[in-house]
Amino acid sequence: MGRLLIKVLVFLSPLLVFSADNRLTEKVKLHLYLKGVEYLKTANYIGALEIFHFLGNYRDSQTLYRSTERFFSPIPAKVFKSEPTIRVAIARFVDLTLTCPQKAEKVFFKVPPKGAFRKISYKSGFYKKLTLKGKKGCELTINGISYGKLPIDVDIDLVEYLGSAIAVLKLPLEFYLKGVLPSEVYPSWNIEALKAQAVASRTYALFNIYRAREAGKPFDVDSTTNYQAFKIPQRILPQIAEAVDKTRGEVITYRGSLIYAMFHSNSGGCTHSFKEITGLNLPYLSRVEEKCDLKNLKWTTWNKNLSKRRVEQILASLAGRRLRITDMEIKRNSCGRGLDITLLLKDGERITLPLSVYFRLEAKIPSDWFYVIGKSGRYFLLSGRGFGHGLGMSQWGAYCLSQKGWNYKEILRFYYRGTEIEKIY
Repeated sequence: MGRLLIKVLVFLSPLLVFSADNRLTEKVKLHLYLKGVEYLKTANYIGALEIFHFLGNYRDSQTLYRSTERFFSPIPAKVFKSEPTIRVAIARFVDLTLTCPQKAEKVFFKVPPKGAFRKISYKSGFYKKLTLKGKKGCELTINGISYGKLPIDVDIDLVEYLGSAIAVLKLPLEFYLKGVLPSEVYPSWNIEALKAQAVASRTYALFNIYRAREAGKPFDVDSTTNYQAFKIPQRILPQIAEAVDKTRGEVITYRGSLIYAMFHSNSGGCTHSFKEITGLNLPYLSRVEEKCDLKNLKWTTWNKNLSKRRVEQILASLAGRRLRITDMEIKRNSCGRGLDITLLLKDGERITLPLSVYFRLEAKIPSDWFYVIGKSGRYFLLSGRGFGHGLGMSQWGAYCLSQKGWNYKEILRFYYRGTEIEKIY
């Protein structure tokens, strides 16, 4: 595999793309800027902050940064006085069927006879929004895929959003959490780790509910890891019910406000700092060194072959032409996590990009904590630590701490510094 090479870059000037070709620099910045705008549309606010912070004074990056920053402003925990309903976007659909014992309702998304825009087609009419009354036991099928039978009565909103039709389930928040936990962690884990996940997921959901209603969005979260994973529970396991029920209404607060309770699979030994990635200081999302030995846990360490072709495709999407890459250098924080990556090109040019969100997602790398330990003709050989963005609670770290006897409140206060656990309903 060759000798381990650790390359660290230190920049004394604002983060920019370095290139002798000004036209190349401008193209890269422009397409990176457009990616930041795309992130805003898809609610990837951390990715947007990272890019606009990285671009500095380019175009209106600072204006967009400040407007995105407001998403993370404090939300008083007491605004929620009772359990709310959460609106979960579960899928984009072309055809949707709700099959109940008495009848089946079919809905389509298509072009109306005299319309220029696609609309939701139901029976003989076309709609911008439609609500189906789903009864317990009805089976939901979307685009030919069964989502199982509804375990409770559920309203299903069918709405147009950004050119697509989406199906949105309206669920009691505590029931929703019982579909989140088994999708995010292992139900067999220690009950204290499950409780920690329940409180973090509840806090995260409430934060997004408030912001979505404030912005007039037709849904609060979706069912993917863009927010937090969710599946309609066909059977609720006793330990999942216990973790949710025994923490009912409990949230994580910082100075009386809900936190943006981010979590990830495995930190690899050290969590990330929100400020290091985005420039925005959220004290409760500061860097934390694990108190537990994670070495035998899933995703603590990993190896990956990163295709040079994939990296060159990322570059081509930014530069508008193919560029040959020869090497990579990484700027790191003090515990080793990556912040920015510099790609060295065959013609001697260097292009620096934000790593923690943008490049990690584009290159499909498990985390930003990795080293290039070798090169072949077609691949960079990577050795890394952790899985996910590294912000907030490490799920495998929480599991490890629970095995050592920590309770859920101790776990949460460890990962979210300076916080309290409050019961708000």
